Amino acid sequence: MNTPCGSRRFSHLAIWLFMLLFIGCSPVDGFVPSANAGMSLDVERELSLLRDGQVKIHISGARYRYAVFTYEDPDQTGLGNVLATIISHDLLVNGKVSSLGVLRYLGDLGKSSDEKQLRYFEKVEPLIESQGVQVAVWGVIRRTEDGVRIDSYVQLSPSVMQQTFSFTFRPREMGGAPLVHRVGPDRLQVQRRSFTDSEVQRLLNVAENLGSLRSAPRDNAPIASPLPLGKVHYLIERRGDWVKVAIQGGKSGWLRTKGFCTDVCASLLDVSQFAADLMAYDEHEYRIPARRSSLADDARVFIDQLLAVDALNRASPIDAEQVALAILKPWCDPRSGLPSPGGGATCNLRALIQIVGPGKKAAALGDSRPLERERIGAIASQLARDSLADPRHQPTLSNLSVLFGWLGDSERASLASQLAQSARQNSP
Repeated sequence: MNTPCGSRRFSHLAIWLFMLLFIGCSPVDGFVPSANAGMSLDVERELSLLRDGQVKIHISGARYRYAVFTYEDPDQTGLGNVLATIISHDLLVNGKVSSLGVLRYLGDLGKSSDEKQLRYFEKVEPLIESQGVQVAVWGVIRRTEDGVRIDSYVQLSPSVMQQTFSFTFRPREMGGAPLVHRVGPDRLQVQRRSFTDSEVQRLLNVAENLGSLRSAPRDNAPIASPLPLGKVHYLIERRGDWVKVAIQGGKSGWLRTKGFCTDVCASLLDVSQFAADLMAYDEHEYRIPARRSSLADDARVFIDQLLAVDALNRASPIDAEQVALAILKPWCDPRSGLPSPGGGATCNLRALIQIVGPGKKAAALGDSRPLERERIGAIASQLARDSLADPRHQPTLSNLSVLFGWLGDSERASLASQLAQSARQNSP
């Protein structure tokens, strides 16, 4: 596995040197900005500035950057801002990395946008790309017979997928030819939850209490200031279950970090904590995200791929293949014609484990026999069949090119290489 820990630590050192300079030289109205900050933005105004080429990077000093969008609300439930407020608040005050910025985009992304008639996803993607956001959160709300159904989604940027969630294996027995894996999917459903009408009212009450700063770290303290639109607010002090926040060019006050979203609301925080876990995986040297019970299949298969890669690299070489394959077994059944929740990524990783795992075991046992061509041929053929369910999955196609090339099947190796190149050119 390719894990450039040295370069990663160097990049973190460079970031912290920058932050020291930033903190030392940029006081804001009497206080020093922290490395954690949030900002509320008008989505239509930001899109207009983007179209005019007037992009300004918000909270530019943050190493890890999140965007939370108003949930799409076609049935007019009134919950679009409520849910995004709860999730963005939790991301900011309970983040798991040392330097983070949370951009909270306010506005109805479901409406057409001026003359461009942009759809929901066509608005999300250019905004997060222009801001260097690694993780974006949004969702869809639909009415049901007795309440609402809420689907929450996370999208990971191409850069974070390449830098953090991509792995390279170079089996010695194949001459060190690179076999690659990229965890997937990169746009995933994190959760589906249903709420009754009475539970919806409790969500409304939660969000109402998150839009203002208290003058003291108490629930009954007077309101010091609302959180303004278009201004950065920095976290400057923690005290128990509260954090003190200072508004750029304005007042300071307190926000609750724990106990603000309990009972029926609590499961929503699994969405924000999953998003936080993804970036903590990068900063904290491959700390696997928690596998919370309310997470949807897309999120669970993403976590299980990370667990399988970790097992392949950290488990005993004798057992690594068996342990890693057991983790993936629920998601990729070669006898099933149904696509995996992880798309091509899950079955691609299964094939790599079947190649890399035996090599590790053989090395540990001092077995120098070459790889069995028949066995590798069977793995490659199965992976080719699996690829039909996700024919644009670039890592699978790249690996097929390597495997067929090693097997001496130049025709299929060339075809796989061409398809991989096409998928690469058409990827975002």
